[in-house]
Amino acid sequence: MSDPQNSAPSPAGATGPNTGDPAERGFRRLAPHLGFLAALLLLAFNMRGSIVVMGPLAERVGIDLQLSGVQLGLLTTIPVLCFGVLSIFAPRLGQRFGLEATLVAMLALVALGQGLRASGQYGIMVIGTIILGAAIAVMNVLTPSLVRRSFPARVAMVTALYTFVMSCGASIAAFSAVPIRNSMEGDWRYALGLWAVVAVFGFLCWLPMLRYHHHAQGAASRISLWRNREAWWLSLFFGCQSMMFYTGVAWVAKIFLDSGMSESEAATLLTIFNIFGIPAAFLAPLIYSAIPNKKLAMTVLHIPLFIGIPGFVFATTDLPYLWAVCLGLGQGSMISIALTLVGMRGADPQTSAKLSGMCQSLGYLLAATGPVLFGALHDMLQSWHIPLLILFVVVAVQFVAGLRAGSQDKITG
Repeated sequence: MSDPQNSAPSPAGATGPNTGDPAERGFRRLAPHLGFLAALLLLAFNMRGSIVVMGPLAERVGIDLQLSGVQLGLLTTIPVLCFGVLSIFAPRLGQRFGLEATLVAMLALVALGQGLRASGQYGIMVIGTIILGAAIAVMNVLTPSLVRRSFPARVAMVTALYTFVMSCGASIAAFSAVPIRNSMEGDWRYALGLWAVVAVFGFLCWLPMLRYHHHAQGAASRISLWRNREAWWLSLFFGCQSMMFYTGVAWVAKIFLDSGMSESEAATLLTIFNIFGIPAAFLAPLIYSAIPNKKLAMTVLHIPLFIGIPGFVFATTDLPYLWAVCLGLGQGSMISIALTLVGMRGADPQTSAKLSGMCQSLGYLLAATGPVLFGALHDMLQSWHIPLLILFVVVAVQFVAGLRAGSQDKITG
């Protein structure tokens, strides 16, 4: 197969498999383009590790810099807020500068932001966190569009791969942060700085990918999805699964702890929740694409949540490891399915980018409310009963939205 970028682009408005337009043809076989796929996976590796690495270090950072709870919370909350506020603008960058050039620039900004976070000066760390969050917000949005454009015949498979690698990056960051800090005599700056080095490596590996440089057709700028009902269903699905995940990360361990478990056991259950999300993130798009009836596929993938949430709410300490496994499988599946649907349902790569921006902007803004809402309700009621019952509402809405979002019809502007 010839390189699609060496084919002359078709006239504006031309479509179809024989037009030679790289936005439509892409790489229909993976083998000849393993270099591009490897670069994509390296990009994914940087999309969560740089953010997650702060979590295990947060307590020590707060003590060493004498930070208040609000100051410390900003270092972990800013990236999610950036995802919600800035995602809607990301497609314009891809259209203006091309997907590859934009992503290369974002990797450079991730390296810069993470380097600033490793400075150990709080004000500089906040600036670095804003830069980091803004860059990854753009990467989050444009990656599904890149998959849709470059591997149009393998959207589910490639999404499964990059979501799996993204999850692995987050897990490696979480598990290695404290050992790296301890090996450097308690200096947490090295654990943060290491991820700046990882981003620099990713930036250097992406430079050769600029030869695939692609600009969107001018008509793409007129795509509008805000009046498209299907786009709203997909955004609601994305928001519910994001809210469930971030709420789980924030409060699962605390809920187990308040139920009478030890700190070590609660931490183990949170680790299980995260670990089982990794294989689920890889397998879910493959399962979804293999089942012709998409409503049945969405129902099958929700089964772990249908088991795990009632058990977690009503029998928290009876079979806690089973609940943690089910919740991990369910949440790992949902994020990769959400990204797969964004890539598959867009009528073309530019629509996928717009759809990704809409879904992630609305989704992460909704997700940011989850941990705060649960914490506030717990403080007000001095009980987890009502907050946990809300999980039933969220997963019910997520399921209904998923059934609607799983249509095989293409979404157009």
